[in-house]
Amino acid sequence: MLESPDGEGQPVELAARMELVSKQAVQIQSSAKSFAAAAGKGFHIDPTAAATLINSCRSSLDELTALESRTQELQQSPQLGQTPGAQVIAPFTHNVATDPQGIMPAIQNLTKTLRDMIQAYQKASTNYAETEALVQQSMQAKTGELA
Repeated sequence: MLESPDGEGQPVELAARMELVSKQAVQIQSSAKSFAAAAGKGFHIDPTAAATLINSCRSSLDELTALESRTQELQQSPQLGQTPGAQVIAPFTHNVATDPQGIMPAIQNLTKTLRDMIQAYQKASTNYAETEALVQQSMQAKTGELA
């Protein structure tokens, strides 16, 4: 943890990491929305691949659920005492967890994004099955015409 150059003693490294996590969460969410939109327009994916991706998303959701009790602790200001340093660090730590670019909103956004991705993979898998059925029907019709 590094002190800030302005001398206020706020940990710069933690703030920089939280900003990076927040930016990554926005990028992931944007990618998931684009994928969901593509799935809604007929984009398809092999059902086996979709199942693997869905299982991965579910595993990630399970990990986030397992962390839930620990994340509740993050929403509370740490009890660091009455020293001047503690009076600065405790609210800063609380804000890092709960402000709009903090870890709690990032976790909530990631959870929603994973759920959205599961739905998109399911839709893309369904699109694949429908496309395969149409191709098979078309091939059977062509075979019938040749006979």
